[in-house]
Amino acid sequence: MSDRKPTFFEGFKDPFEMVNKLRIVFYSLASLSVPFFTIWYLQNKNEELETIIEPLGKVFSGIVAAIAVAVAAVVYLQYQKKLKSIRKEDSLPYRLTMLLKAQCFKFIPLAVAPVITVVLYRLTLEPLMMGVYLFSLILLAMSNPTVHTVISDLRLNKRDKEIMLQNIPFEETDMKL
Repeated sequence: MSDRKPTFFEGFKDPFEMVNKLRIVFYSLASLSVPFFTIWYLQNKNEELETIIEPLGKVFSGIVAAIAVAVAAVVYLQYQKKLKSIRKEDSLPYRLTMLLKAQCFKFIPLAVAPVITVVLYRLTLEPLMMGVYLFSLILLAMSNPTVHTVISDLRLNKRDKEIMLQNIPFEETDMKL
């Protein structure tokens, strides 16, 4: 037996452990910009902030929003391609490992847009940029992982679905990674 320690993406003993790892990654990335936005929004509301650069205008804000949508579309399409190959695997633990990696790589680009837009909001204090920030955060939030979205993404058969919903440890099944 190997003494190699499992990576973050491996070695979980039951389905919920994988879903919890997925949630850790998602909520960590989703919450990166929220404290900054909240502080800067409240300071701006109390007129305690000065703009650093002149407002960039509606056209620039529209371009930033379009880029956020384009990035989300590309990331989603790449994720769907990966899902097709993941669904072909036989082992549920292995599919969950591959899904965890695919989801993490989906979250990272989606989490960049809110960070960029919140920085642009701070620089310009433009209300429209605040809207673009909230829009990009919603695009990220649409990927919120749950047991049910994992089941849906993998299109699990009845047996695997029950293992997921009942959180049956893989040791108690005939499943091996």
